Amino acid sequence: MELAGKVALVTGAARGQGRAHALALAKAGADVALLDICQNLAYPRYPMANRAELSQTAAAVRELGRQAIELVCDVRQAEEVAASVTRTVAELGRIDILVNNAGVAGLGASWEISEEAFDAMLDVNLKGSWLMAKYVAPHLIAQGSGRIIFISSTAGLRPLAWMAHYNAAKMGVVGLMKTMAIELAPYNITVNSLHPTGIDTEIITGEAAEAGMSREALAAQIGRDHLLPVGLLPPQEIANALLFLASDAARYITGQTLAIDAGYTLH
Repeated sequence: MELAGKVALVTGAARGQGRAHALALAKAGADVALLDICQNLAYPRYPMANRAELSQTAAAVRELGRQAIELVCDVRQAEEVAASVTRTVAELGRIDILVNNAGVAGLGASWEISEEAFDAMLDVNLKGSWLMAKYVAPHLIAQGSGRIIFISSTAGLRPLAWMAHYNAAKMGVVGLMKTMAIELAPYNITVNSLHPTGIDTEIITGEAAEAGMSREALAAQIGRDHLLPVGLLPPQEIANALLFLASDAARYITGQTLAIDAGYTLH
């Protein structure tokens, strides 16, 4: 799964899954554009990644001998997305792999979720993914190759109670992914989605706080839903699957949903 000479653009790259994805791609030989908002949002109410964390990810990529650029960007804003894509091509020469990882999560009964929360969830997780793909796709089409990988969730494959807005966004990502897979196949571009179960990142802490639970209680609840005897998965487990989809080993795989879920979606 060699990626020497490739350039990847990873959103939500400052920490958590995004950082794991960036480092896996860099270890395989890719240069990486690292994009994150680096500021808190009105919703969700847990802290977002900051500028220092984005720089830490970039430093880790450079320690692996790969180029890294840092892009502070709100994926909900078309002008910022377009500028980030343009800068990536200008500084790194091309884009071969888009990892649509930026996302937020939250808990709440469907009839109690605020309009603000519903809009924020769909804007970041669904619209933001579409905007990134919208502005990257023409570059992939022009070069006649590429990979777009959406990070969805088990909530993109089956409903989860108390997460109606998150379910709506992540299931929407699947529809977007499959449509783009059909549209971009003639240009030798594959489009797929990954569907993790609960991952050991800061989002779990934020979700637990919003629900008035301890982090340990939420992690235990997630673990009880797994068929395999594991709790939260480390981010590297998702990065391993992403590396496969980004590589030539998966060149004939497109329009697919790959669950890394310890068996969760089987019941």
